[in-house]
Amino acid sequence: MPSKKKARGKARARRVAKSRKAWEEDAAVNVTAQIQRLQICNNSSDQDEDEDALLADAINLAAAEKEELGAAAKNDEANNSKNCLHGFVTFPRDHVCGAFIDSYAQAFIAGCESEGCLLDGVVNGYEATKITYAEVWNDSNNLNLAISYFLARGTKKILDGDSKVYYDAIIASFLEQEIAVNIQKTQASRHWGKISELKCDEHTQVSFFRKRIPCKCLEKRYKEVKSITKVGICNNPSCSLPDRTAERSKMLSCTKCRRANYCSRECQKAAWPLHKEYCEADASRLDELQSRQIEEK
Repeated sequence: MPSKKKARGKARARRVAKSRKAWEEDAAVNVTAQIQRLQICNNSSDQDEDEDALLADAINLAAAEKEELGAAAKNDEANNSKNCLHGFVTFPRDHVCGAFIDSYAQAFIAGCESEGCLLDGVVNGYEATKITYAEVWNDSNNLNLAISYFLARGTKKILDGDSKVYYDAIIASFLEQEIAVNIQKTQASRHWGKISELKCDEHTQVSFFRKRIPCKCLEKRYKEVKSITKVGICNNPSCSLPDRTAERSKMLSCTKCRRANYCSRECQKAAWPLHKEYCEADASRLDELQSRQIEEK
């Protein structure tokens, strides 16, 4: 029979072995858990990297699509502007307005070249067509057809960068005033100053067409030129300024006829002997128009 001391030693050895086994098992569990945590972290890190890569790709793709859409929009805008009629009212080939437009435009150019003045060209066009095309001059519908042509052609010139767009603006303005003065009688007399100003600056030209066409084809161009200072022409033939032009907002206007503008008091006084006759006639017509309008009310 073993001694009590020996039995106690064996019992202690079993407890130690059991404790070691438990520690080893705990250690194994801890190592396994740590490995799993590391794997999870690695997987998460890989997943984050994948997500970052996908996000970067998505951002690049969206930017590329935006650029393509922008280019497509610009192409569509260009194509729409190119194909747009800009309010031109089409008419049959044999319509009287077709021949009238050709005849007036030719006479206008001839007058400008021979006299060296745009207003002379306007008058020359009128004199060359007033009898042959009386049915156009006496009919606002026909005149409006012609106006729609010159407005459309002028708009196209602006989009194409043609510097002589003022030809079409001046003709269209003259025809508009013909309707107002001689057919509808809503305007006392022609405002030659406003017609002349259409040659002075791009802001005035683009604004003139933009206000009259039904499409938005000139919106972009207008934003580009609206900062340009509008220019007017001094009504004094002896004005010393280059081309007799001055900033329009600073010019003085004849308060009697409302048809003549001047760069200064000096020019206004100097031009009065020549302007007096026209001023009184225009003022008289203006008074008659205002009296008639009051009676009609």
